[in-house]
This record gives sequence, structure tokens and C-alpha cells, in this order.
Amino acid sequence: LHFETVQFAIPIWRGCHPYDQIPAQFSCHRERPDGGLDHFEWAPDEPGDPRGRIAGRVLEACEGARTVVAYNAGFEKGCLLVLAAAVPTMAPALQSVIDRLADPLRVVRDHVYHPDFGGSFGLKAVLPALVPDLGYDDLEIAEGMTASRELAQLVVGEPVLSPEERATRREALLRYCERDTLAMVRVVERLRELA
Repeated sequence: LHFETVQFAIPIWRGCHPYDQIPAQFSCHRERPDGGLDHFEWAPDEPGDPRGRIAGRVLEACEGARTVVAYNAGFEKGCLLVLAAAVPTMAPALQSVIDRLADPLRVVRDHVYHPDFGGSFGLKAVLPALVPDLGYDDLEIAEGMTASRELAQLVVGEPVLSPEERATRREALLRYCERDTLAMVRVVERLRELA
């Protein structure tokens, strides 16, 4: 499970504070019993507060999962808490997702090191060292700050974009966030091999 967020100096939605990280997109790869993957994703297709719309989709993606893997899970926990505060009727189910979070970052930090990490344990440092055949170079959006800026434009509706441009940007955001969760899947597979 991975979220992308937006932040505003001046809150624009009820219950938000300056510089809150508001979940505005997510991706989730779910492992099937046969070893295959199902992919769930959501990104805004129109301006407006995304919290209510994203919360239900996250619950659908995580339904039935014994464990929800999130690299640097404290960030995803914070996003889930923001959603729970915004949608109190879904708070118990969102808390259940929080209770099932598992963080491979702790495993990597405590038990794995490669010189190509360059002193960092972030996913984008760990991935090329452990899974060299998967990266971000082929994507239009390849890092989180760009994703956050693009998401902010989609949820605020400024600048006004043509339907085609909005669809193109949304698709680029979806592919970036999908790569993040696929990267987690591949890192976890590599950790299993190393174990």
C-alpha cells in the first residue's frame, strides 16, 4: 500500500490544517494465493476533496489481507489516520488496516546493506541495489515532489486543464504510484530470497 499526498499552506477542506499531508492517490498490489498480483489504484479524476472517495477504495483494496505491507509504514499510517478523521464512519475499518501494517524498511535497515544504497534506506535507494531490473527511468513522473504538484493541480482544478491533459496527467500519476507498490512487491520478494 502506498499513498501520494498534497499539502496546502492554507487549508481548503473542512478539518484540514496548514501543511497537512492529505492522501489524494493510492496504489496497492495484493498477492493472490497462486502467487499472482491484483492491482488496485485511485487518483482524482475531478477537482475536490479526495478523502471520502479514496477511503472506500483503500478499504476495498485491503479487504481480507492478513498483512498490509507499506515501506516506511509510518507515512501510510499517518495517511490512514487522516482518512479516518475525515470519514468517521470508516474509522474502525481504517484502523484495522493500520493494525495490519508491516514495514520492510525495518528489515532492510536491520539486516541488509549494499554499497549501492549510498547510505540511504529509502525505497528509491534500495530498489536499484536489490532489484536492478526495475526502476523509474521510463516514467513521465519519477519522484514524489513532482507527483504531489501534479496531484495538487488535479484536486484544486488550477490551472484549468483540458480533459485530455487532465487524463494524461492522471495516467502518469497512476503509473508512478503503481511502480512504487510494484517496487515494494519486488523488494519483499528479494528479501525472501535473501532470507
